[in-house]
Amino acid sequence: MIQLRNNKCELLYNLKLNNKNRLYFERIKKGNKASILADTMFKAIFQNENRMKYSCKLISYFVDINYEELLKKIKLVKSELNMEDIKVKNERCDYVAEVDDSLINIEVNNNNSLMTMERNLEYAYRLYLSKVVKGKEYNYTQTIQININNFAFQGNEKIIDTYYLQNEEGIKLTDKVIIVNIYVPKLREKMYNLGIGSLDEKERYLLTLIEQEIKLSKELSKGDKIMEEYVDEAEKVSYERGFGESYDKLYALEEQAKRDGYEEGKEKGKVEGIKEGEKKSISKIALSMIKDKVDVDMVSKYTGLSKEEIMSLK
Repeated sequence: MIQLRNNKCELLYNLKLNNKNRLYFERIKKGNKASILADTMFKAIFQNENRMKYSCKLISYFVDINYEELLKKIKLVKSELNMEDIKVKNERCDYVAEVDDSLINIEVNNNNSLMTMERNLEYAYRLYLSKVVKGKEYNYTQTIQININNFAFQGNEKIIDTYYLQNEEGIKLTDKVIIVNIYVPKLREKMYNLGIGSLDEKERYLLTLIEQEIKLSKELSKGDKIMEEYVDEAEKVSYERGFGESYDKLYALEEQAKRDGYEEGKEKGKVEGIKEGEKKSISKIALSMIKDKVDVDMVSKYTGLSKEEIMSLK
């Protein structure tokens, strides 16, 4: 890939990944609730119109509209991306809501591959173009994408990082595409090192959504009505009929992938072996998910494989 002359910008993707303090999923058990980082939990809470207050509260920390007004205005819209002239059609965002003339896109990223980051960027720009009608005055849609990342980068100590299209002096070309990256491991690290008292309200709410231990979640949410309601609602959802089975199935596969990759690589006795083992085990997991009739988009989301790679496994 070519570079601009005298380009002094540091590329985020060139930084090494740091998975220390990431959230590792546990099976649903007494005293725990499912994390919002789990796809089944995210859908049950954020994609349910009767529970809009929880996604609305999160969004209110990032936009200049207060929670009460936002709750009146916000509405879920279809999350499918189906546009002409796009080779891969019918892809689905995790969450899309409309506020006035703007779109809010929330993506949960447990897979730390470069493909995941660039796929999300593609989603943001396709939403930005979603209301453009050929032959008419261009009407680009402001899109704010919030990425909740269960990974971090070495050398980037920020918990929340905001990206715009701007020049080297910081002058923005547009405010119609805004990317907000939240790094879960850095947030958890702050809580572990400095305690709950060091967290602001936004950070406490994020961890209330993310953490699995109910006792810790109640400490984080204490004194905030909506946060406290969320903990009760999340506990209830986590133990609903059918939820645990769906939740456990995906993460049993994920854990098996980690074990297979490590053991196969360990036998070869080198880092390259571990990476090769992980790659093979990920393919095995993808194939198992396909056989279990898991949606291809879901397989791609959890394995980091492209749709073409997944289809070639069949």
